[in-house]
Amino acid sequence: MEAAFWHQRWEENRIGFHQSDFNGWLKTWWADRPMDEPVLVPLCGKSRDMVWLCEQGHPVHGFELSPLAVEQFFGEQGWTPERTEVGPYQRLGHGDLHIYQGDFFAAWQLDQRYRLVYDRASLIALPAPLRLRYAQQLARMVLEGGEILLVTVEYQPDPQHEPPFSVSELEVRRLFEPHFSVSVLGRQSEVTHPRVVSGQLSYFDEVCYRLVRRAHKTLPPLM
Repeated sequence: MEAAFWHQRWEENRIGFHQSDFNGWLKTWWADRPMDEPVLVPLCGKSRDMVWLCEQGHPVHGFELSPLAVEQFFGEQGWTPERTEVGPYQRLGHGDLHIYQGDFFAAWQLDQRYRLVYDRASLIALPAPLRLRYAQQLARMVLEGGEILLVTVEYQPDPQHEPPFSVSELEVRRLFEPHFSVSVLGRQSEVTHPRVVSGQLSYFDEVCYRLVRRAHKTLPPLM
């Protein structure tokens, strides 16, 4: 899936993955997390969940390919961001919230490591050939004992033509268990999802996982 695909989606406002409200899994699961710890939000779009995390006391570091998404995020908050060049990125920030505009897969160049990661629609935005690379990128960026809140979707039938892609628990474990322990926090059936109501899909479930970084015995190669 080329960068042009995502630029076009944002230009055409085809962003059905965007949630206008805060994510329920985030608000439920995050209560016991250390509130001064920075949070990595990969492929962040213009998610308002970043605002919620910042309001809880977290510095937030989002990564987003689309400059339009980043501009819309700050515009919708009524913020005028400060802009700086950081490595391969244009970094836009307001207070403790910063978005690195550019390719997330270049983030290893920043040499930043995290104990907390929030992924609501990142893994499921990637086609199968990129998911392993994404999991390995996170393995490099998460410190031992660090946690990821991962929210995926599963649905049938599963044509896998464009995101959001259905990612099964089996695949989540295959991708992440070499470097993370994986536990399922919950599953919610979206019976009112338009594609279920129309009969296009037989079910559409949102699944939430907790991933904990294992000891760094080996690291995946840089990609």
